Amino acid sequence: MLTGDMQLAGEDSMSNPEEDREPIQSDQGPDEGQATGNLQVYKAHITKKLNKSVKVRSDDPEMRVLSEAFKPYQKTVQPHTVVLHGKPGVGKSALARSIILDWAQNKLCRDISYAFLFSSKDRKWTEKSSLAHLISREWPGSQAPVTEIMSKPERLLFVMDDFDSLESALLQEDMRLCKDWEDERPIYIVLYSLLKKALLPKSFILITTTDAGLQKLKSMLVSPLYILVEGLSLTMRKQVVLKNIIDDHRKNQVICSVIGNHWLAEQCQVPSVCLLVCEALKIQEELGERRTPVFQTLTSLYATLVFHQLTPREPSQSCLSQEERGTLMGLCRMAAEGVWSKKSVFYDDDLQTYGLKESEISALFRMNILQVDRSAKRCYVFFHVSLQDFCAALHYVLEGLGKSNQYFCLTKNLRSLTELKQTHFNTHLDGMKRFLFGLMNKDTMRTLEVLLGCSLSPDVKKVLQHWVSVLGQQANATNLTDVLDAFHYLFESQDEEFVCSSLTSFQGVGIVVNQRMDLAVSSYCLQHCQSLETLWVDVRGVLSMEMNIELCPVIHQPTHGKPHITEFWEDFCSVLGTHPKLKHLDLGSSILNEWAMKILCMKLRNPACKVQSVTFKNAEITSGLQYLWMTLISNQNLRHLHLGNILMKEDDIKLACIALRHPKCSLETLRLDSCALTADCYVMLSKLLLSTTSLKFLSLAGNKVTEESMRWLSDALSSSRCGLQKLILDSCDLTPVSCHILASALFSNRTLTHLCLSNNSLRTEEVRRLCQFMRLQECAVQQLILNQCNLTRDTYGFLALMLSHNGKLTHLGLTMNPVEDSGMKLLCDGIKEPTCHLQELDLVDCQLTEDCCADLASVIATKQHLKSLDLGSNDLGDRGVIALCKGLKESGTSLERLGLEACGLTSDCCEELSLALSCNSCLVSLNLLRNDFCTSGMLKLCSAFLHPSSNLWKIGLWKQQYYAEVRRQLEKVQLTKSHMLIDDDWYSFNEDDRNWWRN
Repeated sequence: MLTGDMQLAGEDSMSNPEEDREPIQSDQGPDEGQATGNLQVYKAHITKKLNKSVKVRSDDPEMRVLSEAFKPYQKTVQPHTVVLHGKPGVGKSALARSIILDWAQNKLCRDISYAFLFSSKDRKWTEKSSLAHLISREWPGSQAPVTEIMSKPERLLFVMDDFDSLESALLQEDMRLCKDWEDERPIYIVLYSLLKKALLPKSFILITTTDAGLQKLKSMLVSPLYILVEGLSLTMRKQVVLKNIIDDHRKNQVICSVIGNHWLAEQCQVPSVCLLVCEALKIQEELGERRTPVFQTLTSLYATLVFHQLTPREPSQSCLSQEERGTLMGLCRMAAEGVWSKKSVFYDDDLQTYGLKESEISALFRMNILQVDRSAKRCYVFFHVSLQDFCAALHYVLEGLGKSNQYFCLTKNLRSLTELKQTHFNTHLDGMKRFLFGLMNKDTMRTLEVLLGCSLSPDVKKVLQHWVSVLGQQANATNLTDVLDAFHYLFESQDEEFVCSSLTSFQGVGIVVNQRMDLAVSSYCLQHCQSLETLWVDVRGVLSMEMNIELCPVIHQPTHGKPHITEFWEDFCSVLGTHPKLKHLDLGSSILNEWAMKILCMKLRNPACKVQSVTFKNAEITSGLQYLWMTLISNQNLRHLHLGNILMKEDDIKLACIALRHPKCSLETLRLDSCALTADCYVMLSKLLLSTTSLKFLSLAGNKVTEESMRWLSDALSSSRCGLQKLILDSCDLTPVSCHILASALFSNRTLTHLCLSNNSLRTEEVRRLCQFMRLQECAVQQLILNQCNLTRDTYGFLALMLSHNGKLTHLGLTMNPVEDSGMKLLCDGIKEPTCHLQELDLVDCQLTEDCCADLASVIATKQHLKSLDLGSNDLGDRGVIALCKGLKESGTSLERLGLEACGLTSDCCEELSLALSCNSCLVSLNLLRNDFCTSGMLKLCSAFLHPSSNLWKIGLWKQQYYAEVRRQLEKVQLTKSHMLIDDDWYSFNEDDRNWWRN
């Protein structure tokens, strides 16, 4: 049981001074003797006040840094603002108070004349006061020498404890700074003025804050020094956790389940949390729960601790009485209100508001769940902020029981669970969310129901399941961090039924794995994503054995059997064989060493694995590539392999070619973008093209293809034995001779349907030769990508002639070429020919103006084959788009996709554009990003979006660019037409085949 003996002498320890501190008026300035006497009295007062509550060793690393920071005459610039940051309860306040105490005892900061501590426990920040008045309240005697104190501001130290409690007050509209120390203003303004150096700019400031409050604090400070307070070391945590455990087997169980849980181990850096965990483990042992779970969670440990303290000791009492339930619910509601408002310090009037009495709380819990400061302004704090988070989460579970409680009618309405979901950017709510999910464990809920003597509503569980389900439904628009956070929340519940029902909507998952615990959490949740089709995961460094031993030296790696990290990775990879719908695996940018690749490939070879596409783009996997080639033979489901940006040795290409020639290999797509291929590599690949029947798509983008290498490739392409259909030679540094060799080879090719030559400088002769080939009846090319090829004016005539004689070409990409209006006119003439069946034309940043829009409008109106036209980043202007609208209004148009991003549009074109959209039922995708529409213009467009005849469902717009009225209308559009997507990443909507050449 927790008692007063468990009070920590660190963070948030309470003082109990005998003196009442009444505000005193400032004096007129004492003589030197009086000043010295006053100072000694003040130091004695500080020593008496803090000596019992501060126990920090002078050799602590943070203390050493602090000692150096306040030494004068340093070689480096002396910081006037020092920030102590870290987890709540880790010891920041103790360090800050120890600075004051050491100063008072003449051990530290001897050049500081006066040091003052301002804490949220002593006062409310919204009260009005002057700096002089605040100092007077800290003074022990009848008169504070304020004038003498202020005479040397460069020798003053102000300690502001708990910036987080001050943060909410700093959101007020009136934040005019205070420059006079006698000026009476709200306390938060006085402190803010000190922070901004508007008040006493030469004084020194020491601030404590949590990591969550650090980001907001940074914008307020001038040249600060940041010191991270880390708390207990791993070795110390191990000693504390194992202190009362004798059995070696039990020790190993506890170490693996507690320290092995990275998040839980982090929480144990805080001494008070470590003590709570120890107490919970002790209770588990006493209750006979000797079989420790594979992973303990903080929720399960706190539930064990808190529910055990609440359990009635009298045999005649089977559950809590109505009065006890009321006390529990009042305490939990107060905790929740505090979490929402970032309030951790409570007063007697707060207890009264929630119908609470200190004696009833102590009797109910039989532990110091609330610590009491009995100084002049009596206040209360939870034993640790995580315990407040736990009680806050418990409030939502108990909420339905409080409808008849009179005190709940008097308090303001607490924010709902729906609002909690919408505040993912408020990190101070994370702890409460995690505990809320953790409490959904059926065993925990059953224990709580027995304790309360009644059933609990399932509504909370349904709401939480819906939260997660929505994440799965909006996979493309969901932040990767949100998904991993949701996985951690679900893992906290350790309830498979709850987790499985929450994840039914997840077809695609993307996560970044930075910690061992991320692996364990992800594999646990992914096993329950039964609809999973696509998995994208970025594994960074966590799979290094050496790193894991260094990060967690207290965990003894098994001498027999597998290391823990190996088991985690095996569990994660086993997902590949348990999900028959999983077709796409993307490990791009991951760092996988040899043993990690070996395990991954072993799982990919599992007959139950149905994965068809594997991507390793930008990954570090070279040490384990040998295991991948065998996988190509063993897994006949594997169709697509992306090895972009991986440095390939000639031996790797040799082994790859051997695997691809194997009759059991079914690989169709191989991307070797920017793999630093050598001349010998091209020889091997060329021979491969002549011998394999499965490979249809080869990308060599970003590799230098010499003239000799091009001859080898062309020999293969011109052979009837080559079945290649898609070839990417983007950014291959092709010379005119290489282009000529390629064009000559294409005359004999009958299978190539997709060809990308982007980012190579093509001369007129090479384009003429290419177009000549494409005019042949035997030419099979359907998609030709010539983006950023520096095409000259003469080339567009050849392209136009080719278009007029080619009935197979469906996609032409000319993005970032100087087409200009003259070239566009030639292209339009070619497209208008009946023999041209072009469906998609990309002309982004082609130096087009309004003068070509009439020709384009004619094409839009008459060519029913044309489905997609991207004109982004061209200076079309309002008149150009008005001209295009004439084509959009015609009944003969079949255009489905139109890109007008950054075309210099204003609201002057919105009337005509709205009319065109209202009568056009073909257009489904429209990009209007990076244009200058005002509110009136956007409201016209919103009306068109809502028109019954409009079938738009993909719109490129950045909502935040517009005023609230427009944003509301866009939300109305999406509510009315629920299928509609309005997003600032229009190109992410594209189908894969449209961007087949992109890396």
